[in-house]
Amino acid sequence: MPVKVSVVVPVYNPGPYIDPCIESLLGQTMAAEDLELIFVDDGSTDDSLAKLQAVAAEHPQVTVIPIPNSGWPGKPRNTGADQAKGDYVMFVDQDDTMEPEALERMHTLGAANGADVVLGKVISDFRGVNHEVYRSHRPSCTVFDAPLMESLTPHKMFRADFLREKGIRYPEGPRRLEDQLYMAKAYFAADTATIVGDYVCYRYLRRPDGGNAGSKRFDPAVYYANLREVLDVVDAHTEPGEGRDHFYRRFLRVELLGRLGGGKVLKHPEDYFDALLSEVRALLDERFPASVDAGMGAAMRVRAGIVRAGGREPIIALAKEYNAVKVAAQLTGMRWTEAGFELDVEARLTHRGNPLVLESRDGRLFLPRDVVGAACTDEERRVDDQLDSVHGDVVLRHRELRDEWFLPEPLLVQLEPSGSGQEVVWRGTALVDPASAAGGSPLRAGKQDFHLRIGAFGWARQQRLGAERVEGLSVPDVCVASDGRLVERFDTDPHGNLSLNVGISKERARTLVGRTGVRSASRTQVELVPGAHVEQGAAGTGTLTLRRADGHKSSWPVSTEGGRWVAGAPTGQAPLRPGTYALSLTAPGRWGAVSLSDVVVVTPFGVTSRPASSAPTGAERLTGLAAKLRRSVSR
Repeated sequence: MPVKVSVVVPVYNPGPYIDPCIESLLGQTMAAEDLELIFVDDGSTDDSLAKLQAVAAEHPQVTVIPIPNSGWPGKPRNTGADQAKGDYVMFVDQDDTMEPEALERMHTLGAANGADVVLGKVISDFRGVNHEVYRSHRPSCTVFDAPLMESLTPHKMFRADFLREKGIRYPEGPRRLEDQLYMAKAYFAADTATIVGDYVCYRYLRRPDGGNAGSKRFDPAVYYANLREVLDVVDAHTEPGEGRDHFYRRFLRVELLGRLGGGKVLKHPEDYFDALLSEVRALLDERFPASVDAGMGAAMRVRAGIVRAGGREPIIALAKEYNAVKVAAQLTGMRWTEAGFELDVEARLTHRGNPLVLESRDGRLFLPRDVVGAACTDEERRVDDQLDSVHGDVVLRHRELRDEWFLPEPLLVQLEPSGSGQEVVWRGTALVDPASAAGGSPLRAGKQDFHLRIGAFGWARQQRLGAERVEGLSVPDVCVASDGRLVERFDTDPHGNLSLNVGISKERARTLVGRTGVRSASRTQVELVPGAHVEQGAAGTGTLTLRRADGHKSSWPVSTEGGRWVAGAPTGQAPLRPGTYALSLTAPGRWGAVSLSDVVVVTPFGVTSRPASSAPTGAERLTGLAAKLRRSVSR
């Protein structure tokens, strides 16, 4: 039977950090006979080779190929791809993992669509990932109609004959941007690509020892010489003009301007900064026409102009101002509904804590001078031609696994007058259905945090949601999701951000239901502040039991109509007599009986409620005194 997928893993001194990788590959749902796992040991000096050979002895789908040390992953990847028997080749790094269904899903969808390259949704707990690539599940696309170029890491699945027919191979030995060169060649040569966006396939994991291959400081001259080779691939497959400019903007934004902004640029030693700037300017002058700048967001156009003009101080000054541009968001509503959990969001840009107000003049809008400085032109800072590209989303991110999902629907963007200018405002409602929010599948169990992600004029900003909210927002703490799991809504401590905990225990849910409080009380009715959300028609009613200290008990049915929990004395039952009543609740739903922390106090002066631990009120003390007097008289 032919092998469907060959997984190639370059190995060099991973120590114990290769164990999760091995386990994840052996744990794939794809049948072992359809799978080939090729570990290419690049001259490891630890016990990795012996460990892998022991694994191969137990698992016939595992092959181990030792080679002399080459010092870089290109040679091991080429060696593995050359030896692969599978229809597709998948590259995996030694300290990363794949989710159980990843290879099966990627191969099935890719093979069904004749894809030359298959991208599986990537998640990382330390490395930046452009999640926009995986926003949509795309069975068939190309580099010209999908944002493939935003993902230039090699952890993809490739049709093996495609790699051989097109002669796509890694440069071998130490060098920079070898992944970008490989992926650029593959994307442009591919007739069809597939994106698996509805399932987390690949995980970049942070090593506790900090040994991940990462973004260490590089030699600018070497780095940008290698980038020229990547640009040569773009040039070979595009004509001068907008088509080529489109691809060049990705490299200008990330590899050139991105290296001269953010927090890191403020920490560079002067000699390194000057060397970096010199190489960036040389490449800009050599390969990037002004038309590339013109198609970018205004914030990046301004930075490009300042970088082209040269000079360390203006670039650093601009970086400081851009770092001071934030997004301020607040919750304006939240509720459980039949569809799930909904939250209403409003967001605005700020600069140094104040609203960022666009300048308005002659029907045009501009980034304000206090942000971009005096050196740029009006055309560079103009934004009224870019409003269609402003976007905003609420995303849900698993706190531990880092799985991240866009929530429906994207926020709406509006302009609102502010003084003599205009503010950009995002508003909308995001919905979480725990049974389907993970690309149509159930969310993984655990704590999930809400984040706002916006893009405007070349700026990208993120922020946790919930710490700022309008007054008076209150919703039950727990709900039964449509798939039957118990979901807790909570605010983080101490920041007060909004989160969900999916799949809590029944005991935890009962504790939350026990937080049900009393909103109002009379001698014949008690309205509760619900501790749980109950869907319409679910379990109908509950029972509120009110027990006096002398043992007298009243049991009232609880109605849940309209989301209100109201307990009322049944017809013919006497109203509550004076006394302090402890409350227990058999809540609507499947919670069981719980004791409540509030008590209802009935006195000759009225009916009140308070926490059970509170000291007696003055009215209660008078009631108690009257009872003692009555007992004395009776004696």
